[in-house]
Parts: sequence; structure tokens; C-alpha cells
Amino acid sequence: LVWDGESTNILPFTELSNHKMEKRITTQFTLVHFTGDSSLSYGDIKKAHLDLGQPEIGFHFIIDPEGQILMGRHASKIGAHYPDFDESSLGVCVIGSRHEMEDSQSIALTLLLEKLKAEYPEFEKVKYIYSEN
Repeated sequence: LVWDGESTNILPFTELSNHKMEKRITTQFTLVHFTGDSSLSYGDIKKAHLDLGQPEIGFHFIIDPEGQILMGRHASKIGAHYPDFDESSLGVCVIGSRHEMEDSQSIALTLLLEKLKAEYPEFEKVKYIYSEN
């Protein structure tokens, strides 16, 4: 897995795509999002997605401040986390800031990315999406 050095602002939840749970055909990327706010919870993120009409949370995995990896949308389904890449990526959301990650979050993210790399050998790269909230 290679970080390509790209970082862009996370899109507001109002701009999420709405694929209605279709199966993803190809998986080229893992997009790692950081909320920028460590006070958010899985429930907060899920509620925001549901309030926008999503059938469930749009991320495939969420890493909470304690480093727990929580399941979101099934990995075989198209996510709703970054419209330009939803159809070709898995979405991982880390609650908090990239530069203030807890050790447990960093370990969890590394282990998750290694697991995904083994399951999806066609991955081209990992892209990191930062929030500036």
C-alpha cells in the first residue's frame, strides 16, 4: 500500500453519493478519512449519513478513539464517503485528527490496511482525506 501524498478536504456529508447499496465491481483504493474531531462517535457519523437518506453508514470501517475497528457498510458494497471514488474504493474513517492519533488508532489502522491489502491485492494505493473542521 502506497500513500500517494495526496490530501484533500473531506466533503461535507451533504455531498455524499447515494448508490443504494449496490455491489462494488472493482476495488482500486482505500480512502482513509480523518474527522478532525475526536468527540464524534460512531453513532454521530451514522446518524449524519441516515439523516441524508443513506440506507446505512457510508464508511466501510470506523476506527474509534480507543482504536476499536467498527464495521460500517459491508465491504462488498459501494460506499458513500467520497463521491469521486465511492465505486472503486473502501472507506475507512478515523475519528479524530491525523496528527493527534492515539497509538491504539495508529496500530488499528495499520493492521486494518494490511488485512485489506491481503484481501484486495488489486489495491493501487491508499489516499488520505483530511477534514479541516
